[in-house]
Amino acid sequence: MTCYNEAYLLEHCEEKSDGACLNGQDNLFDITGGPVLVTEFVGIVTDTIGANIANCHIDLTVVAPAADVALSTDVAITDDAIGTSYIFSIADPAVLTPTTAGVDEAIPRIAWLCPIGTIKAHCSAANTGNIRWYIVFKPLSPNSFLVAAA
Repeated sequence: MTCYNEAYLLEHCEEKSDGACLNGQDNLFDITGGPVLVTEFVGIVTDTIGANIANCHIDLTVVAPAADVALSTDVAITDDAIGTSYIFSIADPAVLTPTTAGVDEAIPRIAWLCPIGTIKAHCSAANTGNIRWYIVFKPLSPNSFLVAAA
């Protein structure tokens, strides 16, 4: 008789509260043990993004085979105010879309199959400010885990 822990079948959420605007990649979420299906991914500016001209997109660095995969297009994040939200369209790759008012009436439903690796924000230049990232995912294995990166 096989005993299953059915908790892995449910969707989970995680938060990365210290999403810096670095020149290059900032580790947001680590995926270990098996793949996950990401169904929501949202960023909220919690500290005004500075005046340095910078673009940002989201990457997934996959362990095997080793590769960086762009999950979204680049978008300008210069001077984004506190409360600005970032959502993703369902295009391929997804279009990272900022909304200054923070309210989005219709959020598209993404579905990213993410193997073991690290989801990262990739900025073209360093900037002041902070983006809090929220992710909703479903583990595809009882061994799959997704946690905020250190």
